[in-house]
Amino acid sequence: MEDIVINSVMNYSPKYFKENMPEWKRKKDPILSRLFYRPCAFVLASICANLKIQANTVSYFSGIIAVVACLCFLPNSLTWHIVAAVLINFWLVLDCTDGNLARSYKKQPFGEFADGISSYILVGLMCTTMAVAVYFEGGYIISKGCPWIIFIGALASSADTMMRLIYQKYKSTERELADAGILEIEQEKRKDHEQVNSFRVRFESDFGIGGILPLLILIATIFQALDLIVIYCFVYYGGSFVLATALYVRKAMTNTKKYQETFERL
Repeated sequence: MEDIVINSVMNYSPKYFKENMPEWKRKKDPILSRLFYRPCAFVLASICANLKIQANTVSYFSGIIAVVACLCFLPNSLTWHIVAAVLINFWLVLDCTDGNLARSYKKQPFGEFADGISSYILVGLMCTTMAVAVYFEGGYIISKGCPWIIFIGALASSADTMMRLIYQKYKSTERELADAGILEIEQEKRKDHEQVNSFRVRFESDFGIGGILPLLILIATIFQALDLIVIYCFVYYGGSFVLATALYVRKAMTNTKKYQETFERL
């Protein structure tokens, strides 16, 4: 009975979340997250836990922040664009916070779903809306009124979405074949805690929306160089899409060949 009373009044401090953060996650965090975003998230997680706000709630709220941030790029106003960039950085703090809560406070069903849709929404809208801002105001190398920047931004947004769809379709097909006993499910390096220092995991962590990109967006917004960010996103997400597509097509072809060879032997 005494333990129940103690737990009911437990004060979740930032130090509590810091100390309960697993070592693999510390290694995976980019430098900026370690220095700024994660410490802020420890404080916010403490506030949320003491107010009994759970991880999924934070994730869904971060999805709303993502939409609002992207919409703030649409008005022809530098002030609103800076607000958008600040909100994107706040989004990253929230993205760290829900993970802290799930790992150290209370894990909920559909946590990965709630966390995932937030980043999907942000990237799916962000590149295009930033491109619209550049179209109306110009940028560092792109002139005002250039329609190609919107095309590039739309490609960057859709490339990330298509990459995720291809990945999910491959994994769902892999699961169906595994359930049928045709092949074994391959362990994903980016989900393997022992692979946090692999090039692929480090690249995704350091250069995407969970790494240096939010800060770059803020700096570029202040100096009216959002066109550079749109081009960066086009190269990053477009390149990731091409590589991921080639990777999973190759895996599908390899597994198809193995299945055919096994079937012929039988």
